[in-house]
Amino acid sequence: MFAEDAAKAGASALIAKVRSGGVSREFDGFGGCYIEFGGGRVGKVEVDFFSGPRPTGTYYEPSVGLRADKENFSAVRRARWFGT
Repeated sequence: MFAEDAAKAGASALIAKVRSGGVSREFDGFGGCYIEFGGGRVGKVEVDFFSGPRPTGTYYEPSVGLRADKENFSAVRRARWFGT
């Protein structure tokens, strides 16, 4: 999830530069990762690197419910990126 938002910010900056100006989107430093634990369980971590004096994060314990969230996240990205 970090890479997608960082890429959007990078692409926005390149487009603004090519167009000789304009506002570009900045990376907000927030993102997360899903973590596979086996047995159908998935955990998740979300981290905010920029909004405070120190990075903050939230860890979500592995569960079968988060597996459904991860599968939905993946399906949405595949549809957006590849049209499938």
